[in-house]
Amino acid sequence: MAEQEQEQEQEQEQTVVSVGLDGSPASVAAAHWAAAEAERRHVPLRLVHAREPMPTPDFAREGVEERQVRAAQELVERMREDVLDRHPGLRVTSEVVAEDPEVALLRVADASQMLVLGSYGMRRLPSFFLGSTSLAAVARADRPVVLVRVDEDPDGSAEGHTAAGGPQPPTAAGRRRGHAEHEEYEVHPHGPRVVVAVGLGHTYENLLRFAFESARATGLPLHVVHAIRLPSHVYVPGGPVVPHMAVEHRREVEKEVRALVQPWAERYPDVELHAALRLEGTVQAVVHEAEGSDLLVVGRCRKHRAPLGPRIGPVAHAAVHHAACPVAVVPHD
Repeated sequence: MAEQEQEQEQEQEQTVVSVGLDGSPASVAAAHWAAAEAERRHVPLRLVHAREPMPTPDFAREGVEERQVRAAQELVERMREDVLDRHPGLRVTSEVVAEDPEVALLRVADASQMLVLGSYGMRRLPSFFLGSTSLAAVARADRPVVLVRVDEDPDGSAEGHTAAGGPQPPTAAGRRRGHAEHEEYEVHPHGPRVVVAVGLGHTYENLLRFAFESARATGLPLHVVHAIRLPSHVYVPGGPVVPHMAVEHRREVEKEVRALVQPWAERYPDVELHAALRLEGTVQAVVHEAEGSDLLVVGRCRKHRAPLGPRIGPVAHAAVHHAACPVAVVPHD
């Protein structure tokens, strides 16, 4: 009975979308994206600012700590008022904690449906710029971490991703055709959608749950992308691909992807589902399929934690550094 109550309390704690604030334009964009997401999921929004504790009592005596606390409180309160102006019915809580930011973000993530952070990218160089704190959160959090990109102009001004205000309804997209056991999955033109990258080496339970829930919350179609690599036996030795063998291999991969996704499609029948099987490297397939999307969902295997520093894996690394849309990194076993 006590264990059941503890599980219920934990579930209640996790029914919140949290965002880390540091006063930068990137964190403002992240806060607005998180607010829209919380509103769609009908959960509260939690604004958190973590400040480094004072190293010595001398700073406290000189009033430095008091000024820092006041500035931090004003920061989160301004953000709270800004969010409520756009989302008046949303429940918003805010807090300032005197704690190492990395430790604080990991603790907040554990008690949240997701942790949302801002990140910068240069328009001339389509890449995320992650600080050590954000990277540590992505690499070590046991809950999904969403990175919301802000493009920075040469003059220093920043522009948030359009998804920060919430995605627009899809203008045109196909649907799953046929019955569950005879569905046809097609590659559709890029447009408003949620994209999730999967391989065939895991069950991806956390990853697919998050992706389907995100698609359902936004009302957008879900595109499942998988990179197909042709094995050596479909090639003539020292020569080209044998066409019929390549086609047969693709069909086998399609069956495996369908078997992976089908149980989730049955749990979320209202989610419009497509599969994109791309004949290219995994990193290239994920980045290309994410072009123009509203959210890219990628996985991070918890079993492969590196002993030296945070590591997130090649696919997640490419996604957070090169995808222009918000990127959700979801830990899985």
